[in-house]
Amino acid sequence: MDTSAVRRVFPAWSISVPTSFAETFVAKDGYWHAYDAHRSVSLTSVQVSDHRGPVPARMILDRFGPILEGTAIPELPPGTAGWAVQAEAIKPARASRTLSGVLVADGRVLVVTITSDDLPWARGIWSSIRYHATEPAEPVRPLPTRGHA
Repeated sequence: MDTSAVRRVFPAWSISVPTSFAETFVAKDGYWHAYDAHRSVSLTSVQVSDHRGPVPARMILDRFGPILEGTAIPELPPGTAGWAVQAEAIKPARASRTLSGVLVADGRVLVVTITSDDLPWARGIWSSIRYHATEPAEPVRPLPTRGHA
């Protein structure tokens, strides 16, 4: 049985991962990655705004709903909005299955990829994610608009 520890990966998001996992932040691609020989967890956090400020979570979900193919995962981490699917992993993944999802809050998007042969374990990691309301600590990326310069 893994012992886990909570990691405050980004100012607004935390996740619980096994203490045995190696961790790194891939600055070039802007994501956090934790892994062992057979499983991995990757998180990317993006801030989203328009001319009025942070984009409401509902608008983000309506505009960028489920975009990945796979079997829907009905559970969401407590107090969050978003979606997730399970599917076959794309090589060179460390495992045969992936749980990929998106969580949103006002002005924030978290992209999650968990690879594991053990789907209940992956769902447990997914369920451990928490949103922490916080003031923007980094520059906000404008939401792309359709048909506008």
